[in-house]
Amino acid sequence: MSIQFSPVIAAQNRGTGSAFSVKALDLAGAGDSASPVIVLDDFRVRGRPFPPHPHAGFAAVTYVFEDSPGGLRSRDSLGNDVVTGPGGIVWTQTGSGLIHEELPADSNLELHGLQIFVNLSSKNRLAAPQMLRLEAHQVPDWRSEHGDRVRVLVGSFRGVSSALVPLEPFHLLDVEMRREISFEIQNAYNAIVYVVHGSVRVLADGRRQALSGGNAVALSGSGGPVSLAALHPTHLFILSGPLIDEPLVVQGSFMMNTRAQIDAAINRFESGKMGRLSPFSNESSD
Repeated sequence: MSIQFSPVIAAQNRGTGSAFSVKALDLAGAGDSASPVIVLDDFRVRGRPFPPHPHAGFAAVTYVFEDSPGGLRSRDSLGNDVVTGPGGIVWTQTGSGLIHEELPADSNLELHGLQIFVNLSSKNRLAAPQMLRLEAHQVPDWRSEHGDRVRVLVGSFRGVSSALVPLEPFHLLDVEMRREISFEIQNAYNAIVYVVHGSVRVLADGRRQALSGGNAVALSGSGGPVSLAALHPTHLFILSGPLIDEPLVVQGSFMMNTRAQIDAAINRFESGKMGRLSPFSNESSD
């Protein structure tokens, strides 16, 4: 078994002023090593910068950082309208398509979150849309005697498993490190290690890579053990899922295998088959 490292991926600061800012990880440089993750953004938002919008063909995931001043309000054309507090996660399987909107639950408080778009394989690309979610108290964790903590948002870690089970296998771990941890990449899986703050040394297959805050690395190959050693107290995320080796066509917020599927998704949206979601009136979202 062997593991290869991508070049270090540095987050790029983007945004639209004080209402929205993001540390965006450009995963294109990692090639197939980042699959099935398509988008990975560490964002901060206030107010309502984005109106309701359609999605189809992938999973749209929002994790609310534990230190976020405010929570997340998620509403969609399936009829869901929920608030998820700091430490919670919303996993929207967009499948054949829906319209949704996500915004700070309290317009006076900043929302700090991680936005992830996870690809779906062709067999599930057009599955029925569904929202899955966990509040902070529903997220299990693993702790070491040295103060390391792993919150298992999706998937499993050392015998600890999340109750959030998406359509396709995936692991999403929120890790606070003081010393070291290790995890296994399965055969035909990829993994991404994203450091929020601090610094860590990634060791796998005789290679090592130091990562500091705002940087990530993608790991691919035939699988094997990966060790993470904290050089300073560190907060990081581990994302891992099976490589999806299929054509991918992206147009706006639609992700499909073919151009014809994109055209069909646009038609479903324009004809109202993804449902309706009216913009907010002047009511408060608090």
